[in-house]
Amino acid sequence: MPATQTQPRPATTPGLADARSLLSRVWGHGDFRGLQSEVVAEVLAGRDVLAVLPTGGGKSVCYQIPAILRPGLGLVVSPLIALMTDQVEALKQQGVAAARLDSGVSLDERSAIWAAARSGALDLLYVSPEGLAAGAMMDRLAELPLSLIAIDEAHCVSQWGHDFRPDYRNLGLLAERFPHVPRIAVTATADARTRDDILRSLRLEGARVFVDSFARPNLQLSAERKESASRARTDARVIELVRERRGKSGVVYCGSRDGCERVAQALRDAGTDAIAYHAGMDTKERDRRLERFLAEDGAVMVATIAFGMGVDKADVRFVIHADPPGSLEAYWQEIGRGGRDGEPAEGITLYGPSDIAWTLRRLDGRPMAEEVKQVQVRKARQLFAMLDGAVCRAQAVRRYFGETDAAPCGVCDICGDPPQTYDATVPAQKALAAVQRLGGRFGRGRVIDHLTSRTKDVQPWEQQLSTWGIGADVSPNGWRDIIDHLLFEGLLVEDPNDGKPLVGLGDPEAVRAVYKAERKIEVRRLPVRASSSGRRDRSGEGRNAALETMDADVRARFEALRAWRRERASEQHVPPYVIFQDKTLLEIAQAEPGDLTALAALPGVGQSKLDRYGKGVLETLAKGLESVDGRPSDIIDKARDLRRDMSLPEVQLWQALRGEKLGGLKFRRQHPIPPYVLDFYCAGVRLAVEIDGDSHDGRAAQDARRDAFLLEQGIRTLRIPARDVLNDLPAVTDHIYREAKGQ
Repeated sequence: MPATQTQPRPATTPGLADARSLLSRVWGHGDFRGLQSEVVAEVLAGRDVLAVLPTGGGKSVCYQIPAILRPGLGLVVSPLIALMTDQVEALKQQGVAAARLDSGVSLDERSAIWAAARSGALDLLYVSPEGLAAGAMMDRLAELPLSLIAIDEAHCVSQWGHDFRPDYRNLGLLAERFPHVPRIAVTATADARTRDDILRSLRLEGARVFVDSFARPNLQLSAERKESASRARTDARVIELVRERRGKSGVVYCGSRDGCERVAQALRDAGTDAIAYHAGMDTKERDRRLERFLAEDGAVMVATIAFGMGVDKADVRFVIHADPPGSLEAYWQEIGRGGRDGEPAEGITLYGPSDIAWTLRRLDGRPMAEEVKQVQVRKARQLFAMLDGAVCRAQAVRRYFGETDAAPCGVCDICGDPPQTYDATVPAQKALAAVQRLGGRFGRGRVIDHLTSRTKDVQPWEQQLSTWGIGADVSPNGWRDIIDHLLFEGLLVEDPNDGKPLVGLGDPEAVRAVYKAERKIEVRRLPVRASSSGRRDRSGEGRNAALETMDADVRARFEALRAWRRERASEQHVPPYVIFQDKTLLEIAQAEPGDLTALAALPGVGQSKLDRYGKGVLETLAKGLESVDGRPSDIIDKARDLRRDMSLPEVQLWQALRGEKLGGLKFRRQHPIPPYVLDFYCAGVRLAVEIDGDSHDGRAAQDARRDAFLLEQGIRTLRIPARDVLNDLPAVTDHIYREAKGQ
């Protein structure tokens, strides 16, 4: 059990003034955001609440503060051990007495936690829905005074939601067992139908419902239609996207465990130290990988949907879907992992016709009521229609969640480069008619051949069809775009047919509306994808860009504070952001407070953290421009710049050198030798390999100083032109081998 003391409670009935005081003292924030104050006031008054607040919008505070201020123990139901662990550790850091009961807690720890709960030494207790379903736990809780019951990730209760958990359905019993205890259900993603199901299932019919805006102005959303169904080409595009964001933390979502492992390995082969994460791993291994992702700067996690819900790594700068999720709710939940610190982040989705076919096959194979299946299919089609549409991404999502007056975001790919569209109603009618005449017996390619009269060995019966050759005025590529769009819209469907999909008609009512021209079909003209260097990247416009333009002393202080934070986090076995978030460290570095009073005035510095870390922060600031992690600060800067800007030649050479592939020689990438960072270094033969060109242009004088300095240390430098790496990599590696062996 933690030694943390419970927070003092007000002598009278608590109100918003008490809540704001606690928010400032414990969390270090001056006031509530958005709908937080209204939600907190309602719960403090003892009334039930359903709160739908955006990811990063401070949902947890809405029940944590009332739980502390009201008399009794706050009970929190949470779906994941990782989520419970994360929140409990964060609360302890803030001086709040919190504990969790789950399968990872020993019997002795359980006894201590229950003893603390009985004695009033706990503010908050986190439990799983499975644990709560056990009669013994419910009976024990009935003996305790409860301040409130919070149901986190409440969308899990709904069969219409994207993350349905059957055990959540049993939580409606809490209304019977604890009729006078206020309950609050919170989630970040719930459309109107899901909200109604939450209220009904949890027996919260009289609850006040708060739905905040789903706007995330710091997120830049984009989507790219896959060039083909080839996994290799998709993997190559993911590698390209991650390489463009070198040095930034990110998440890559894949649709399967095999895909997760494959993409992670491909990224590692390309020079990115990617971490795979999926439900096929044992719990300890998943926890180890999650801890690594949370602790490391610039970490890239490649994961299935087993990863994500409630994971609070604040500095995730990009989220890439190599495979799209199954609904807009899941999309928003997963994209929401990015930019939780409020700084710019990107959400990039790769999608194609094979993806929606796979999604629908997966839904078809699940045991669920037909009505539920139809709803899930419709949700999947709504997602793909958004991805392939010409409407602002964020606006489409917000309207889906009920914000009918949502305006364009101004930063997504659609807003930044509005696509050209054309009226494809007549071609769509032709395509639908052709599929109908062909009886759903052929795939897309064969349908296109029929429309353009290019079918080889055509049979007389086919030539006699009225649709034979009626689409000759449209190119085959144009027909592919139209048919893909009709598949995304649900006007056409694909039958898997053992890997040889057959195209048939979709929703009869929707098809009839197109036939009658009651529904207009607008199709985007798909642009040729620009080279990676031409892609707009906003994810670096936040903290990274600010660092590059700020005063050198401020930057050095910031890096020193991050190094100090890493040490504290390592000592306590917690993620670094639990100590202080980057945003807070940047505030401290810029303000350079000289005493505890000045430090306490900064946002994000609560009383508990001031007491625990204030002296260490001030001592770190006092060191000024001294070394960071035992290395001069310019080396840290250089290493980060090289990692972020690693060029294609550097990546290709690293693939050839890594893992003792070169005659037993072991090279390290970006190895620091004060006061320089080397591209590649082999300690066994004291040889440095530097690539000239690309990121090293215009640095002749610096390179000469570097070579001279290294030679004084007994290290030879071999410089390789970037063009040689690109044009003849085998010759380059042979040259390096001969140089290393002194041949």
